[in-house]
Amino acid sequence: MEKVRIKKIAEERIKILFDLAGKEAKKGNFERVRRYVGLTRKIGMKAQYTLPKELKRKFCKKCNMLLVPGKTCSVRTDEGKKTLNIKCFYCNNITRYKYDRRNRKTARRSSGKIKKG
Repeated sequence: MEKVRIKKIAEERIKILFDLAGKEAKKGNFERVRRYVGLTRKIGMKAQYTLPKELKRKFCKKCNMLLVPGKTCSVRTDEGKKTLNIKCFYCNNITRYKYDRRNRKTARRSSGKIKKG
């Protein structure tokens, strides 16, 4: 019972910290963004809470920067290898996520390339 309560509290705090990080990213205060994301990761590890896939892909694992396309990262697709490449501007780390035939259209939309056919 106690672990469930701890994970619920951790989930609430993580959501609050991601919202604060997003607000600070809009202001351009990137050191504070990195601090909030770092705290989020520490809370998650301490409470043994696995971050959802959507939240895991919102920050750079190397430097804890919130990934905002155009501001803190670039997003591109590699058609040959069928990967979505996200490059962090802060540490130049490149993260690649595979996409398959089912969600190829969504990956193309996110990069600005839409092909017919």
